[in-house]
Amino acid sequence: MAEKMTVEKAAEILGQGFHCSQCVMWHTAEALGMDKKQALKMTGGLGGGCFHGDVCGAVSAGVASLGLKYGYCEPNSAEQNAILISKVNELEARFIEKNGSIVCKELLGGLSFAVPEEAAKIMENGLAGVIKNCPKYCADVCEILDDMIDELK
Repeated sequence: MAEKMTVEKAAEILGQGFHCSQCVMWHTAEALGMDKKQALKMTGGLGGGCFHGDVCGAVSAGVASLGLKYGYCEPNSAEQNAILISKVNELEARFIEKNGSIVCKELLGGLSFAVPEEAAKIMENGLAGVIKNCPKYCADVCEILDDMIDELK
């Protein structure tokens, strides 16, 4: 099992140039039976709300993690689909309870990576600057996943 994801550990991972989505998958991939390198590549494009300020990349990677655990790959899997939907809804609700939103742009104070001037503003103080809350968001998602996915306990 991966060690607990702390805000400090998340900041360290983000400081290496990884995105929030990759930080979450860094934590969950091995426990869910996924190759860590593939998991990091797969989730790289989810950071910054897919770089448009949409759903937070950490939350999106949390959803992907839930898919690895509770998803399905056979047709007509209505029962498993219902379980997956329930788990995704729970993750999102718990994240919103802690942070007020799952929307990256809202979490970053109205700024979006899709607008060059806003992206520059987000990054102007470095990864630990304006994005100071992102390590917390990553740690929050990992904590929720640790609680939701038995194999991560």
